Amino acid sequence: MENTGELGVSLNTGFNGELYAFQVAPSLVYLKGNSQFELGMGFNPFDRADQTLLSGDVSYKYFPNGIGRKFNLYFVSQLAIIHNQRNAYYPATYNYLFLNAGYGFQIKLFDGAYLGTNVKMGTFTYNKSSENPHEGFQSTGFFDETGFNLDFQLHLNYFF
Repeated sequence: MENTGELGVSLNTGFNGELYAFQVAPSLVYLKGNSQFELGMGFNPFDRADQTLLSGDVSYKYFPNGIGRKFNLYFVSQLAIIHNQRNAYYPATYNYLFLNAGYGFQIKLFDGAYLGTNVKMGTFTYNKSSENPHEGFQSTGFFDETGFNLDFQLHLNYFF
Protein backbone atom coordinates (compact mmCIF):
# COMPACT_ATOMS: atom_id res chain seq x y z
CA MET A 1 0.00 0.00 0.00
CA GLU A 2 1.43 3.37 -0.99
CA ASN A 3 1.78 6.05 1.66
CA THR A 4 0.41 8.84 -0.57
CA GLY A 5 -3.23 8.31 0.47
CA GLU A 6 -6.20 6.94 -1.39
CA LEU A 7 -9.71 8.26 -1.90
CA GLY A 8 -12.69 5.95 -2.00
CA VAL A 9 -16.36 5.46 -1.30
CA SER A 10 -18.14 3.28 1.21
CA LEU A 11 -21.65 1.97 1.62
CA ASN A 12 -22.27 1.48 5.34
CA THR A 13 -25.30 -0.24 6.78
CA GLY A 14 -25.91 -0.46 10.47
CA PHE A 15 -28.29 -1.18 13.29
CA ASN A 16 -28.46 1.26 16.19
CA GLY A 17 -29.38 -0.31 19.53
CA GLU A 18 -30.88 2.86 20.99
CA LEU A 19 -33.15 3.77 18.09
CA TYR A 20 -33.80 0.20 16.93
CA ALA A 21 -33.32 1.50 13.42
CA PHE A 22 -31.57 0.16 10.34
CA GLN A 23 -29.59 2.85 8.52
CA VAL A 24 -27.78 3.17 5.22
CA ALA A 25 -24.96 5.73 5.02
CA PRO A 26 -23.01 6.34 1.81
CA SER A 27 -19.61 7.80 2.78
CA LEU A 28 -16.52 9.42 1.35
CA VAL A 29 -13.35 7.62 2.54
CA TYR A 30 -9.72 8.70 2.78
CA LEU A 31 -7.02 6.12 3.55
CA LYS A 32 -3.44 7.02 4.41
CA GLY A 33 -1.08 4.44 5.84
CA ASN A 34 -2.87 2.55 8.61
CA SER A 35 -5.50 5.27 9.16
CA GLN A 36 -8.86 5.62 7.45
CA PHE A 37 -11.24 8.59 7.76
CA GLU A 38 -14.92 8.51 6.71
CA LEU A 39 -17.53 11.22 6.33
CA GLY A 40 -21.08 10.06 5.62
CA MET A 41 -24.74 11.02 5.47
CA GLY A 42 -27.36 8.42 6.30
CA PHE A 43 -31.04 7.61 6.18
CA ASN A 44 -33.41 4.80 7.09
CA PRO A 45 -34.66 3.15 3.87
CA PHE A 46 -37.54 1.61 5.83
CA ASP A 47 -38.90 4.85 7.31
CA ARG A 48 -42.45 4.64 8.47
CA ALA A 49 -44.89 7.28 7.24
CA ASP A 50 -44.90 8.86 10.72
CA GLN A 51 -41.11 8.91 11.29
CA THR A 52 -38.05 10.26 9.47
CA LEU A 53 -34.42 9.47 10.36
CA LEU A 54 -31.47 11.39 8.91
CA SER A 55 -27.87 11.17 10.10
CA GLY A 56 -24.36 12.45 9.63
CA ASP A 57 -21.23 10.78 10.95
CA VAL A 58 -17.46 11.01 11.09
CA SER A 59 -15.47 7.80 11.64
CA TYR A 60 -11.82 6.95 12.17
CA LYS A 61 -10.46 3.42 11.66
CA TYR A 62 -6.98 2.29 12.62
CA PHE A 63 -5.52 -0.87 11.07
CA PRO A 64 -2.63 -1.95 13.34
CA ASN A 65 -1.33 -4.42 10.71
CA GLY A 66 -2.20 -2.35 7.64
CA ILE A 67 -4.85 -3.27 5.07
CA GLY A 68 -2.75 -5.15 2.54
CA ARG A 69 -3.76 -8.64 3.74
CA LYS A 70 -6.77 -10.78 2.91
CA PHE A 71 -8.19 -10.37 6.47
CA ASN A 72 -7.63 -7.05 8.25
CA LEU A 73 -8.55 -6.20 11.85
CA TYR A 74 -9.20 -2.60 12.89
CA PHE A 75 -10.25 -0.32 15.73
CA VAL A 76 -13.01 2.20 15.02
CA SER A 77 -14.33 5.37 16.65
CA GLN A 78 -17.40 7.25 15.46
CA LEU A 79 -19.19 10.52 16.18
CA ALA A 80 -22.75 10.50 14.80
CA ILE A 81 -25.66 12.93 14.82
CA ILE A 82 -29.13 11.52 14.12
CA HIS A 83 -32.26 13.60 13.55
CA ASN A 84 -35.46 11.70 14.37
CA GLN A 85 -38.71 13.42 13.40
CA ARG A 86 -41.81 11.66 14.74
CA ASN A 87 -45.13 12.80 13.31
CA ALA A 88 -47.42 10.48 15.23
CA TYR A 89 -50.39 11.50 17.37
CA TYR A 90 -48.02 13.52 19.62
CA PRO A 91 -45.33 14.89 17.27
CA ALA A 92 -41.81 15.25 18.66
CA THR A 93 -38.33 15.90 17.30
CA TYR A 94 -35.24 14.18 18.72
CA ASN A 95 -31.64 15.03 17.87
CA TYR A 96 -29.19 12.37 19.09
CA LEU A 97 -25.45 12.66 19.55
CA PHE A 98 -23.56 9.32 19.67
CA LEU A 99 -19.91 8.72 20.53
CA ASN A 100 -18.96 5.07 19.94
CA ALA A 101 -15.79 2.98 19.74
CA GLY A 102 -15.18 -0.65 18.90
CA TYR A 103 -13.43 -3.13 16.68
CA GLY A 104 -14.03 -4.96 13.44
CA PHE A 105 -12.51 -6.82 10.55
CA GLN A 106 -12.67 -6.61 6.79
CA ILE A 107 -11.96 -8.98 3.94
CA LYS A 108 -10.16 -7.91 0.78
CA LEU A 109 -12.47 -8.97 -2.07
CA PHE A 110 -10.14 -7.82 -4.85
CA ASP A 111 -7.69 -4.97 -5.38
CA GLY A 112 -9.32 -1.83 -3.95
CA ALA A 113 -12.55 -3.48 -2.67
CA TYR A 114 -13.23 -4.55 0.92
CA LEU A 115 -16.18 -6.04 2.78
CA GLY A 116 -16.22 -5.60 6.54
CA THR A 117 -18.16 -5.50 9.76
CA ASN A 118 -17.73 -3.98 13.20
CA VAL A 119 -19.39 -3.69 16.58
CA LYS A 120 -19.24 -0.47 18.60
CA MET A 121 -20.45 0.65 21.98
CA GLY A 122 -20.49 4.03 23.59
CA THR A 123 -22.61 6.78 24.98
CA PHE A 124 -25.31 9.07 23.68
CA THR A 125 -27.34 12.11 24.61
CA TYR A 126 -30.25 13.82 22.92
CA ASN A 127 -32.43 16.87 22.89
CA LYS A 128 -36.18 16.63 22.44
CA SER A 129 -38.73 19.23 21.42
CA SER A 130 -42.48 18.87 21.29
CA GLU A 131 -45.46 21.16 21.12
CA ASN A 132 -47.46 18.84 23.37
CA PRO A 133 -47.98 20.45 26.82
CA HIS A 134 -48.20 17.06 28.62
CA GLU A 135 -45.40 16.56 31.18
CA GLY A 136 -44.16 13.34 29.51
CA PHE A 137 -43.42 15.26 26.30
CA GLN A 138 -41.52 18.10 27.93
CA SER A 139 -38.59 19.43 25.93
CA THR A 140 -35.12 18.39 27.08
CA GLY A 141 -31.67 19.69 26.20
CA PHE A 142 -28.46 17.90 25.31
CA PHE A 143 -26.75 16.26 28.31
CA ASP A 144 -29.95 16.40 30.43
CA GLU A 145 -30.16 12.65 29.85
CA THR A 146 -27.44 10.23 28.70
CA GLY A 147 -27.25 6.51 28.05
CA PHE A 148 -25.21 3.65 26.62
CA ASN A 149 -25.53 2.30 23.11
CA LEU A 150 -24.56 -0.77 21.07
CA ASP A 151 -24.17 -0.43 17.31
CA PHE A 152 -23.51 -3.00 14.55
CA GLN A 153 -22.26 -2.11 11.08
CA LEU A 154 -21.59 -3.80 7.74
CA HIS A 155 -19.68 -1.93 5.03
CA LEU A 156 -18.45 -2.24 1.46
CA ASN A 157 -15.48 0.00 0.55
CA TYR A 158 -13.94 0.73 -2.82
CA PHE A 159 -10.73 2.77 -3.30
CA PHE A 160 -9.91 4.42 -6.63
